[in-house]
Amino acid sequence: MSKKVEFLFIFSAIIFFGAISWPIDADPVEDKQALLDFLNNIRHSHRLNWNENSTVCKNWTGVTCNGDNSRVISLRLPGLGFGGSIPPNTLGRLSAIQILSLRSNGISGSFPSDLYKLENLSKLYLEFNQFTGPLPLNFSVWKKNLTVIDLSNNSFNGSIPYSISNLTHLTALNLANNSLSGEIPDINIPSLQQLDLSNNNLTGTLPLSFQRFPSGAFSGNNLSTGNAVPPSLPVQPPNAPQPSKKKTKLSQTAILGIVLGGCVLGFVLVALMMVMCYSMKNNRQEEYPPQSQKKEESSKKKISDSQDKNNRLVFFEGCSLAFDLEDLLRASAEVLGKGTFGTTYKAALEDGSTVVVKRLKEVSISKKEFEQQMEVVGNIRRENVTALRAFYHSKDEKLMVYDYFEQGSVSAMLHEQRPQMADVVKMVEEIRRGDTGNPVSSDSNLEISIATQTPRPIEMGSSSVPPQ
Repeated sequence: MSKKVEFLFIFSAIIFFGAISWPIDADPVEDKQALLDFLNNIRHSHRLNWNENSTVCKNWTGVTCNGDNSRVISLRLPGLGFGGSIPPNTLGRLSAIQILSLRSNGISGSFPSDLYKLENLSKLYLEFNQFTGPLPLNFSVWKKNLTVIDLSNNSFNGSIPYSISNLTHLTALNLANNSLSGEIPDINIPSLQQLDLSNNNLTGTLPLSFQRFPSGAFSGNNLSTGNAVPPSLPVQPPNAPQPSKKKTKLSQTAILGIVLGGCVLGFVLVALMMVMCYSMKNNRQEEYPPQSQKKEESSKKKISDSQDKNNRLVFFEGCSLAFDLEDLLRASAEVLGKGTFGTTYKAALEDGSTVVVKRLKEVSISKKEFEQQMEVVGNIRRENVTALRAFYHSKDEKLMVYDYFEQGSVSAMLHEQRPQMADVVKMVEEIRRGDTGNPVSSDSNLEISIATQTPRPIEMGSSSVPPQ
């Protein structure tokens, strides 16, 4: 007897635990068939892994079931290429569904009547489809649980139904980018946190309960602010022109034109200022032109323009001359002669003194080497050699400054007075020996003046030229 009791106890336990575990692996048969009917009667471009032989709650794309897999509570099928209208008596059989998302498809037709049967619906996403017609007149069927409604970017028309105010748990309402018209009803829902009614054809006065939301939520409509709509104001037709909206666009265009015009004007002013500065600079350079007595005035002007103002004239010790480079450049110039190593000028300074300036050309040596050479020439003290008084060095100009003598020139003494050959040879020998009696290189670039038989410095007069 005891064995029979023990057997019955074990058998009952097996039946009990089997009954408990059976719903876990079972499919929600009715919901599964409703989904298959929906899929088989609507046009779709993407293939879904829905079939009768697979488990709905574990394998089907976009489907979520409750804890015991007895009912479908969520259906999310965004962007799967659905087209046409929702087949009747399909989704309406999912009576336990809470979340329905068919956004970003091509579903058309009026608002699906099947959705009126989904009383447990809490979130509805139908945005970015091609729905037309009016909104549901009675939102009260979802007043228990509905918190989110997104019907934006469709072609719904008509007015906003007042029954939305019965959705006491509503937190988000998006009806933007449709063709809704008429006045906005005074929907006072304290739980509402997000609202977007932009880009419709709504008119009238914005209800006081909605004035707590940002103005962008109502842009693209013809609304005014106030506590109530004046009874005498007619309702503007949906397709009537919206002057205020056009006025806003016109003002933005005007602002853009002003900004562009200001930029162009600023550019022109900057260009004019640059041209004026350039002209003033040229005028300053031409303000003190050298007063040449001959056609070589342009040659002297080039020297002035190319000077390095950071350099200065270097005078030798014992020189009684007192002028600077600017004084020398402003002096009237007269060409005395041209030779292999440059051109010689007679320069009459403003203080009345006159000097001879040798402008060297094609002398490519460093400043240090040039100064060393000038020191050698400047230290020569010979009665038959004209003393070097000053020199100037820059990147583009090399100048040598001598005393000016008016008693004639070497050229005149050699060619016009015809001295004896023995005297000339004697003078050359004296110059070649220098102060120390050492021979001087015959190809030296130093500029010296050959003296005559008389024991006085060589004259560098109006026609005198240092030997080349």
